[in-house]
Amino acid sequence: MARPLEVTFHRAFDMVQNPSKSLEDLIRLHFNRVLTSGLESTALEGAPVIKQLIDQARKRIIIVPGGGITDRNLHRILEETGAQEFHCTARSGQASVMAYRNPNVHMGAALYPPEYTLKFTNADLVQKLKDIAGADS
Repeated sequence: MARPLEVTFHRAFDMVQNPSKSLEDLIRLHFNRVLTSGLESTALEGAPVIKQLIDQARKRIIIVPGGGITDRNLHRILEETGAQEFHCTARSGQASVMAYRNPNVHMGAALYPPEYTLKFTNADLVQKLKDIAGADS
């Protein structure tokens, strides 16, 4: 694999039929972490499964809740699951300063997302999330 770097199995895990068996497979394959929303659309909805996975893992692999985590639900997710790590985008948006905007073109999506919005990692939100989680520095 990517040794000596650590390896995380991403949310494809949320599509498995048998999460208990799949977790053991990932442990046998020497993954360090698995990012999961607990087989639900969001980590908050999947918190009971995330908790079961953490209990099953017994520190052999780190279970990382991810999916829909915000500053409004992080504390509850960590409290309900016992997770020590989490993943989220901590993203904000701002209007593009692009002067010309072609109203006839939508780039790559049928539902026409905002073409002229710039997304960025919000450092203040990252700090807020770290404070909620009790993370150092």
